Amino acid sequence: MDNMICGNRNRTSPAPFRMPVLLLALCLLFLAGCGQGASMPAGRKSEKGYSLPEIMVIAMTEQNRYEEICTDQIWNVEIAEEGENFASYLTGQIKNFMEELKIMNLLAQDRNMSLLPEERSEMAAAAAEYFGNLTAEDIEHMGVSEEDVRAVFEDYCLAEKLVEELTKGIDLEVSDSEAKVITVMQAETADRQTAENLSLAAAQENADFEKCASDAGLSATTRQLGRKEESQEFEDAAFALSAGQVSQVIESNGTYYVIKCISDYDEEATAARKKIIFEERKRKAFKEIYDSFREGINLTYSGDPWNKLELGSGRYAAGADFFEIYRKYSGK
Repeated sequence: MDNMICGNRNRTSPAPFRMPVLLLALCLLFLAGCGQGASMPAGRKSEKGYSLPEIMVIAMTEQNRYEEICTDQIWNVEIAEEGENFASYLTGQIKNFMEELKIMNLLAQDRNMSLLPEERSEMAAAAAEYFGNLTAEDIEHMGVSEEDVRAVFEDYCLAEKLVEELTKGIDLEVSDSEAKVITVMQAETADRQTAENLSLAAAQENADFEKCASDAGLSATTRQLGRKEESQEFEDAAFALSAGQVSQVIESNGTYYVIKCISDYDEEATAARKKIIFEERKRKAFKEIYDSFREGINLTYSGDPWNKLELGSGRYAAGADFFEIYRKYSGK
């Protein structure tokens, strides 16, 4: 979505509202339904949500990130699928994130979990750096104190610790086979005979697949491929190849493909994909524990902070990136 909103600015655009600390970030976004804006259900227990100054600690980091990528023109851009402008959309994303962070901390307290003295010391140092990077104008705009900053750092650290503790001992093993990534060169066409001719030509000894595709009037592209990324027919054919082999014609969803296996095992990409699958399983395992607890919590706010949060009203806290500082002091 960033690419659509910001246009092609010749830089890599992050996913909407990314959190650099991967494990907790993905857990929070997964639990929040990626920003669907659902309100907290009425339940047995009311708990106080974050204050506006605490919310500002996260909100200013995200505001600055988007303005750096997209300029300050981003805030009034309309998002057709959401029926709102980007400022409203991101406010909803931040609200979801902060509510999940709060509830995760309540769950940690319910499980009698707390930070160790050394962890509190690390978060205090992180808060001191963050607050020390704020100007007087930043502090006035955010209404924030160093204690507010420290509270958010500590909550983030405890939530991350909660995920690790509650999924400890659960069998989340990922095999090489299911995480395997290969590298292929492929060409596609709507004409079966063209695909048949390419398959035959490219299978000849010392044939150049890219040239054969070009001779057939097709373009060849090279890509990495993991399981469950393409149709079953495509996947079965691709993963049956050894390095250097060319496939027969593969028909999938009305298109004809021919592929050549460049590498039948990309070790680095497989290791990275294994980690992604592992984290996904960890999120799902954590969600099962989390959901029953969440149903019993209703968050309340003093002073309606979400209507007071104004994104795009000026450049503040430019020298204080919450997630970069957290990563520095937590070692994550």
